[in-house]
Amino acid sequence: MRLSGRSKRGVVAALLVGVATAVACIDMSAPAGAAAISLVQLPAPFVVRGDTMRDSTGAVAPVTVTSYNAEGEPIAFPFELFVLDTMFRAHFTVNHLLLGDKLGNVTVVGQASGVQTLTVNVPVTVRPTTIVLGTKPDTLRAPLGSDSASSIGRSNPPLSTIVKGAGDTTVQGVIVHYRITRTLPSSSTTIPSVYIGDASGKPTETDTTDAQGVAGKRYVTVLTRLLTGPVLQQPDSVVVEATASYKGAYLTFAPLRIVTPVKVVISIR
Repeated sequence: MRLSGRSKRGVVAALLVGVATAVACIDMSAPAGAAAISLVQLPAPFVVRGDTMRDSTGAVAPVTVTSYNAEGEPIAFPFELFVLDTMFRAHFTVNHLLLGDKLGNVTVVGQASGVQTLTVNVPVTVRPTTIVLGTKPDTLRAPLGSDSASSIGRSNPPLSTIVKGAGDTTVQGVIVHYRITRTLPSSSTTIPSVYIGDASGKPTETDTTDAQGVAGKRYVTVLTRLLTGPVLQQPDSVVVEATASYKGAYLTFAPLRIVTPVKVVISIR
């Protein structure tokens, strides 16, 4: 949906005086309608110029906003979506499908029962075609210490892949999936000795490319206290596969194979 200059100024003004929370937007004075609404729910973090936003399977999918009653239960309630963009880089259809028109970034906002969501940024990109290795992994030195705190090794630099499109242009907003295909033996039957996580150590196997097209915020983490066998005496390696897709098909070079050498070292505190 494109807005006229006057309508757009009205939406922006309403946003400036509206009250929003990180979880949902709430208006307890509207019992006959939605008491709360969700954030804008995107099927993907980006939309390709000349195409419609698609979900993880490659299917065309609408942008949505969920409404809730005073008891916190989801209810069927009409909502509106707006693109706050004077350059007309994207627009919504009447069925809430988001179409990319020009390269750049757009700001999207939703509204239901007089309550507005927080805004969300959506890049309009070229079609992603290729995934390649970014920074080559260094040897991961996993410290073997007397306590759990001194027996955690984390890859540095982190896993790094780059998604590119036509003309060698990098693509923002593409979800990259990482999966360990060759690991190290663990003394536990329930806890792996190696996993992929974020900088805080929380396990997570997906990352999203930034404005430079780089997915580089995931780490290989080794719990040295769980290692068994020859890896304790000699270097070994962990193999990670990185994949990304568009319209349900893998990008060129996916799955991408990333080898991270691992060496156990003694840590003395």
